[in-house]
Amino acid sequence: MNRRCAYFVLVVASSIVFISSVYAQVGRGAFGFGLSVDGNMLQSDWKTNDPGIGASADLSYSLGHNWGLVSRLGVDTYYGKSKANENVLSTSFRGDLSLSYDFLRSKPLNPFVFVGAGFVFYYPRIDGGAVLTSGKYQPWDMALNGGLGFDCYINESWSIVLTGEATMMGNDQIDGYKAGGSNDIIGRVSLGIRYYLFDRSTVEQIVKTVE
Repeated sequence: MNRRCAYFVLVVASSIVFISSVYAQVGRGAFGFGLSVDGNMLQSDWKTNDPGIGASADLSYSLGHNWGLVSRLGVDTYYGKSKANENVLSTSFRGDLSLSYDFLRSKPLNPFVFVGAGFVFYYPRIDGGAVLTSGKYQPWDMALNGGLGFDCYINESWSIVLTGEATMMGNDQIDGYKAGGSNDIIGRVSLGIRYYLFDRSTVEQIVKTVE
């Protein structure tokens, strides 16, 4: 019985500490989940590079003092023409973790910057389906990314997020060619919506319930 009481006290105490820390960090919400659509452009060794499309999902967490973490999973498709004038495309799957800084977190329009790193897996091919590779080919690599964005809050729980970023690959093979004078670079613009958990009113209700 004493063990059960001790366990109950420990759980309640831990909950209070957790809720207090979240309450201290929350402007709009400590945790967020978002979905976005992306437009991208690949700077590669193809003859031409055309606009591509993609989509991603993200999880965000407020560290307090305007700092935060954002993890993302996404898929992108890049289009262009090879040097032989064939229609080519490359599909990539990416995952990254970024550190962000909010300038006006408590305001309706919050500009922010972010920088991070992650992995990218890619599959370049000719439009007909044949794999497009040359030289010693590696179908994945690390990437560095950074950019800026705006968080437009609809209310305490929802926001519209607009970002622009650049990603530098660790190698020169996302286009299928191990050639060129520099690593492939990706430009991306994203528009999405994000839902925040533990907004201030929700935390206040939880605190009152615990008390």
